[in-house]
Amino acid sequence: MKTKKHFLYCIVSLLFLAFYTSCENKRDDSGTLGGMWQLLEWRALDGSLVYSKPDNTNATIYYKIRNNLLMLQELPGESEDYFLTYYRQAEGYIIIQSDKIYKDSELDSVAHPIEELKKYGIPNTGRLKIEELKSDKMVLSGEEGILRFRKY
Repeated sequence: MKTKKHFLYCIVSLLFLAFYTSCENKRDDSGTLGGMWQLLEWRALDGSLVYSKPDNTNATIYYKIRNNLLMLQELPGESEDYFLTYYRQAEGYIIIQSDKIYKDSELDSVAHPIEELKKYGIPNTGRLKIEELKSDKMVLSGEEGILRFRKY
């Protein structure tokens, strides 16, 4: 009787182990930075207003961050297009990998220049300093100015 019970425990343990090790870890490991951020205000370095959260008739800019991917999108926009790029976080900066910027409709075919991200507040250097980062608020700064976000 003990042998059958022991055998059953072994089988259950092996099944659990096989199931557990076959699962891929898809959890977001970008911490507080991860999520969907809505741009509320963008001020140029001279303090002038470049963009403020629009009313219901205009498009809104979003940064969607997950793991090492950054998605930039304007909703509702002229189209449902978005830009997708890799980034890394280092020494208080978000650094865009400028040689891998793709548009959704052309994914895996054409890399776009970083200059096309200017309308989202991304400077040509691809570096944005994280001035403030909380669970519901983010402030970034760069050559294009200061960007204020709320977690959406």
